[in-house]
Amino acid sequence: MVHAAGASVVTAAARAVSDFRILLPPGWARVPLDGRAPLRIKNLVTERVRDLPAPRRAELRPWLARELTAAVAAAARHGGIDVLLSVDPVAGRPVPASGLITHVRGRGDGTLESLLRTLGSGGEGVRVRELGVVEVAGARAVRRLTSRQEKVPDEDGGPGAVLTVTQVDFFVPVPGSDGLLLLTFSTPVEQLGPPLVKLFDVMGGSLRWVSS
Repeated sequence: MVHAAGASVVTAAARAVSDFRILLPPGWARVPLDGRAPLRIKNLVTERVRDLPAPRRAELRPWLARELTAAVAAAARHGGIDVLLSVDPVAGRPVPASGLITHVRGRGDGTLESLLRTLGSGGEGVRVRELGVVEVAGARAVRRLTSRQEKVPDEDGGPGAVLTVTQVDFFVPVPGSDGLLLLTFSTPVEQLGPPLVKLFDVMGGSLRWVSS
């Protein structure tokens, strides 16, 4: 079963489109990055741990609240309007995967070909594995699959581990405007990359505009 999540993308130049919807897999949650985010996180944590035994609930509640708060704070710093989080464990273990939706103004008025040229370089430390044009919401969009390595220090400030982050980006022109809706999905676990990329493609391809 999948669930539809929606959010507003309202600008003076895009009044024809007031909303979009994207399908969420079971175990995923959407947190709009507005003034109610802290309350949404609190309610989400309560809902997710409600049916657990008391000792496990007491152990999991603060961890989940801390992880969700950190993810939402990071998404807000990057100008996101929605964060999508995998919050339910699979086989007793959390699935480290997330999505960020950002509205980028003034970047969708060029051709997809020019966008492809810009995105092809990837950037420092970023390996572009796939780049091309796909169909999203009945129109052409750009999809990019990249990987990069990130150093994560341990709790004692030591060198820690090096993680390989797999990321799928969808650059979707917003109808009636010069903006883009950027959908970014990622996982920091290299072994989970291939199956999660398939899931990310389904999620990104499910986006639909809702007319006002």
